Amino acid sequence: MTRTTQKRLGTVLKEKWNRWIDRRIPASEKIELSQRSIFIIPSKIGFLFSLLLLLLLVTAINYQNSLIFGLAFWLFSVALSAMIFSFRNLSGLIIKTSHSVRGFAGEKIEIPIRLKSDKREYQGLEIFWPQNNLELNTGVRVALRKGEEREITIPYQLGQRGYLKTPRLSLKSYFPFGLYKCWTWLSLKTPGVVYPTPIYTPFIAGEGEGEDMQSDANLQVGNDEFLGFRRYQTGDSLKHIAWKYLAKGKGLLSKEYDNQQLSMQWLDWNSLQSMSVESRLSHLCGWVLQAEQEGRAYGLRLPTLKIQPGSGDKHRIECLTQLAIYEKY
Repeated sequence: MTRTTQKRLGTVLKEKWNRWIDRRIPASEKIELSQRSIFIIPSKIGFLFSLLLLLLLVTAINYQNSLIFGLAFWLFSVALSAMIFSFRNLSGLIIKTSHSVRGFAGEKIEIPIRLKSDKREYQGLEIFWPQNNLELNTGVRVALRKGEEREITIPYQLGQRGYLKTPRLSLKSYFPFGLYKCWTWLSLKTPGVVYPTPIYTPFIAGEGEGEDMQSDANLQVGNDEFLGFRRYQTGDSLKHIAWKYLAKGKGLLSKEYDNQQLSMQWLDWNSLQSMSVESRLSHLCGWVLQAEQEGRAYGLRLPTLKIQPGSGDKHRIECLTQLAIYEKY
C-alpha cells in the first residue's frame, strides 16, 4: 500500500469517525454525560492486569489449585467493579460554557468552563483541549464534591481570526484503580472572538470626508476639572486667562483643565496598498491598539463598513471585532 493510499484511507476513516461522533455527541453549550457520551477502554495497567488474570487462570487449570482459582475469580470481580465505578465517576457530570473570551490569533489564553455535580462526587478528572502544542495537552486536574459547581480555566492557543471555534474537549479519568481509561470528547460552543495578530507600525492616516471630520467641540474627555495654572502660551483662550492674578502683578497665567481635545485619527483600509487581506487587518489591529493607548479618537474604514471616530473600551472592542470577522461570515 502506497503512502498516498494510506493518507486517503486515513482521511476517509477520520471523516467517518468525525461524522459518527458528531451524531452521538452533538455540539451544545451544556452537556450532561451519560452512556451515549462515555467510553471505556483498558489502560496500560489494565492490559497488564488482564495478562495476570490469564496467567493465574492457566496456572490454576494446570495444577487444579482451588486457591489460585479463587484468587483469579476474586481479581476478575474487582476488575468488573472497577469498570462500574469508572463509569459512575463521569456519569451525570454537567459541563457547560462560561463567559465569553477574547484574544489575538496565536495568543495563549485560558478558556473558562463550568463543572457541576448534582448526583455524586467526582474524582481524578483531567480536562484539556487537544492541540498541536504539546505543552497545552497536560490537562487540568479537578475533583468535585456532591452538589458543587466550579468554574475552571483550561489553557488554549488561539487559531485563526473570527468567532472562537474550539476543538472537542477531552475529559478523562483513571479512577479508581487505574485499570480503565474512562473518557469522552465534548463539542462545546464556546463564546468568544479571535482578533487578528496585531502588527505595530506608524500611522498612515486616512483623510476625513465632509461631515465625518470632527469639530473642536467634539471628542472631549474629562469633566472640566480644574488642574492648576501654567504660563500663558500664544493661542490660549482669553477665557482661561487668570485675570485676577494678572491684576495682582503675578504675571500672565492660564487656567488648565482636563478637557483637552483628543487628536482624531482615521484608520483606513485603502491607506495600506499592496498588502494581503490578512496583513492589512493585522496592521489595522495594531493601529487600533496604538490609538487607544495614546488616547486618540479614531475611526475605522473597511470596504464593507465605516465606524465613526470614538474611543474607550466599547469602541475598541467594536473595531477589533469587525476586523476579526471581516469576510469570514
